[in-house]
Amino acid sequence: MKKFTSGLIAVGIVLVIAGGFMFMNSAPSDLVTEIVAVKKGDTMRSVAHALAERNIVRSEAFMYRIAQATGRTAVIAGRYKVHPGTTAFEIVQKINRGDIIRRKVTIPEGYNIYQIAERLQQNEVVRADAFLALVADPAFLASIGINAPLAEGYLFPDTYTFAEDADPRAVITMMHNRLQKVLDGLDLSPLKKHSMDLHALLTLASMVEKEARVPQERRYIAAVFHNRKRLGMRFDCDPTVRYAVKRWKGPIYRSDLNSNSPYNTYVHAGFPPTPICSPGRDAIRASLNPEKVSFLYFVARNDGSHYFSTTVQEHNRAVQFYQRGVNNGFVDTQKLPR
Repeated sequence: MKKFTSGLIAVGIVLVIAGGFMFMNSAPSDLVTEIVAVKKGDTMRSVAHALAERNIVRSEAFMYRIAQATGRTAVIAGRYKVHPGTTAFEIVQKINRGDIIRRKVTIPEGYNIYQIAERLQQNEVVRADAFLALVADPAFLASIGINAPLAEGYLFPDTYTFAEDADPRAVITMMHNRLQKVLDGLDLSPLKKHSMDLHALLTLASMVEKEARVPQERRYIAAVFHNRKRLGMRFDCDPTVRYAVKRWKGPIYRSDLNSNSPYNTYVHAGFPPTPICSPGRDAIRASLNPEKVSFLYFVARNDGSHYFSTTVQEHNRAVQFYQRGVNNGFVDTQKLPR
């Protein structure tokens, strides 16, 4: 009888301990979805203290001891989402594994650094001002392999998964590494034939990216710029004027065309100082391998496509027809091979 009673007592003690453990581990009944920010330099003990004060866990001591008992005292900085019902042990696991809040963000081809900064800020990835400061920091850029005064053109347009409230250095590095991976998959040997380096290639590709609306025209637009470069002609590229005046939409005014900005290729010969946007893989490939044509001009047909010309006389007639509506006997029968 005594043994039976002792057994019952032992079972009772185990049940009490187990019940206590389950209670201390359980989420407070009034827990709502909370965002927990873990900063660099925080420890599991300091995080446990902060969570207990906010009533996200029942006990600072319990959370820390369970972290110790399971070898999970290390923390990873970031922002974490805690839902109703999340146990103290699950929170420890989250913070130890780095299950931070992440944002899926698409950077379209042709976005410039200002547009990228705005999109990242809208998605709560980084502050735009912090991003823009770093993409213009030559020392930082050199440390990640960008040998240019600005990261424009060196951040590949793609869909990324970023940490929320991320370090802008990590974001810029990730986007540049993606560009490097793309470049590693391309044959860059034509650079020598075209007398260009990587910076010139990305600059040309950015101009092609902004001008081309019809995919099969990329190589023809690239050919125009290559031909003008070879002949020492100015590029006369409208998107470089937009970049010069930092106005991405709306009409281009005569005053814009007269801007003395080094980005204005109507005024200054040669490439602008940097790319004017983030070119995609196809624009880079087209700039490496332009069509073998003699075109020197193109004008928009107002349907996304362009009419290409070899002589200025032909080009002027096309401009009169498409941009000014002057019916001067011009007939467009041009069909580019696909």
